[in-house]
Amino acid sequence: MASITLYLPDQDPLQYALDGYEQITFGRGPESDIVIDHVSLSGSHAVLLNLGGVFQIQDLGSTNGTFVDGEAVTETTLAHGSRIQFGSIEAVFEEEGQAADEAGAEASVGGGGSGYGSGVSGEIAEASRRPAGYGDLSPIEKVAKKDPLAIVAMIIGVIAVLSAIALAVLSASMKVG
Repeated sequence: MASITLYLPDQDPLQYALDGYEQITFGRGPESDIVIDHVSLSGSHAVLLNLGGVFQIQDLGSTNGTFVDGEAVTETTLAHGSRIQFGSIEAVFEEEGQAADEAGAEASVGGGGSGYGSGVSGEIAEASRRPAGYGDLSPIEKVAKKDPLAIVAMIIGVIAVLSAIALAVLSASMKVG
């Protein structure tokens, strides 16, 4: 059985069982399967794929990237004990059947009361469970898609203003000469 444990600031670690899911999306947006409300994550940050028991992580073009064992990745296969970073949120991928001592040793490396090794089991949501008062904490404003007709009208307006300025300058230069 495979699982991923997320280590969120000021919270107990959350552990999610991965078997039985073909794909699980991670991100700050409400459409993600696992919503992580942290400014370092993109709305749709990464996806974890279960390819017949082989787990693969793919970055979805996130702003702050996805890292596996310290290396920036766009797509890679996970192994037992892989340390994943979504933005600045840490996670550990584990597969049952691997030596429990190995997993315990790796988890305790973080030490210092960080919560490693004392995970709380979580469930992957069938639908988003966005908390009341949820807000987008990103300092980057979302770009709204523009209406093509509005863009054409704006371009025509800019050309008209530039033409009026050019005519005024031409008229002024003819009066002087």
